[in-house]
Amino acid sequence: MIKINRNIKVALTYIGAVIGAGFASGQELVKFFGVFQEKGLWGTLLAGISFALLGSLIIVIVNKTKVTNYGQLVKVLFPEKLEKIFEILIALFLWVGLGVMFVGSIELLKSQFNLALVGGFLFTAGAIYLSLVFGSEGLMNVNTLLVPFLLIIAVVSSLMYINSPLECFSLDTVLGTLIPNWWVGSLNYVAYNIILAIVVLASIGEENKRISPISGLLGGLTLGTMAFVMVKGMLHLPQTLLITEMPMLHLTKAVNQVMGLLYSLALWIALFTTALANAHSLTKRMAAKTYLSYKKVLFLVIVSTVIFIPWNFSTLVGVVYPLLGYLGIPLIIAIFIELPGLLFKK
Repeated sequence: MIKINRNIKVALTYIGAVIGAGFASGQELVKFFGVFQEKGLWGTLLAGISFALLGSLIIVIVNKTKVTNYGQLVKVLFPEKLEKIFEILIALFLWVGLGVMFVGSIELLKSQFNLALVGGFLFTAGAIYLSLVFGSEGLMNVNTLLVPFLLIIAVVSSLMYINSPLECFSLDTVLGTLIPNWWVGSLNYVAYNIILAIVVLASIGEENKRISPISGLLGGLTLGTMAFVMVKGMLHLPQTLLITEMPMLHLTKAVNQVMGLLYSLALWIALFTTALANAHSLTKRMAAKTYLSYKKVLFLVIVSTVIFIPWNFSTLVGVVYPLLGYLGIPLIIAIFIELPGLLFKK
C-alpha cells in the first residue's frame, strides 16, 4: 500500500475545504475572475499566492499555539469579548455551510443521477459520517483519495477544451460586476473563502504533531494553478453558456459526454469535501465544548441539517457566502497582527 506524506494529505485537505460547489461549478471563477477576461487570469495567480501565504501563516500559528480546534485559535487571535462573538459566528456559519453543501449535493444527485431527495440526503449523510468517524485522519484520508480525481478532471477537461473550443463571441456586453478591477476581485475572493480554510487547518492540529508550512504553500499554489486553467478554458465558452449556473459542466460536456459525466461526479466530490471540512471543524469544537464524544456530536450535527432541505441551493449560496467574506476579513487582519509576536515566542 502506498504511504502518502502527511504534508500532501494536509495540502489536499486544504484544497478540498476551499473547492466547494462555487469553485468547481465555475460560477465563482466567472464572477470574480472571468468577468475581467484575460486580466482575470492575473487575479487567479494573485489568489493562489494569497492562499499559499495565508495557509502557511495559519499553519505556523497552529504549530506555535498547539491549537486543535477553531475555538482555541479564535482565543489566540482576539480579545475575550470579541473571541466569544467570533466563535458563535463561526459555529453558525459552519453549520449553515454544511446545510448548503447538503442541499447542493441533494440537487446534484437528483438532476445528474436521478436519486430521490431522501435518498440523496441519506447517501451524503452516511458518506460524511463514515468518513469522519475516524476524526482528523478520516478527513485527511478521504481528501487524499478524492481531491486528486477532482483536480485531474478539472484541469484535463479545461486543457482539452482550450485545444478545441466551441465558437465564442465577445464578452464585453455580457458580464457585469460590482468589483472595480481584477486584483480587488482576487483579494475579495480569498477573504470570501479563507474562513473555512482557517478553521479546518486549526481542526487538524494535534498537540504532539507539527504541520509543515509547506502544506499551505503547496495547497495554495495548486488552487491558483487550477483556477488559472479553468478560467482560461471558460473564457473560450460561448457567452450563453458562460453565464449559466454551472459553466464548467457545460465545458466538460462540450469535450465529450464521458468527461461531462465524470465532472458531474467531481462536482459532488467538491460539495462532499467542503461538507467534510464544515462537519469536522464544527464537531471537533462542539465535542470539546460539551464533553460529548466526537461520534455522538457528529451524528447530531449531521441530523440537524435536515431543516435546510426545503431551501434552494442558489438562494443559500447567495446569502451565506457573502457573509462569510465579511467574517473572513477581520480574521485575516488578526492573523497578521498576532503573527509577529507568535513567531518570536519561545
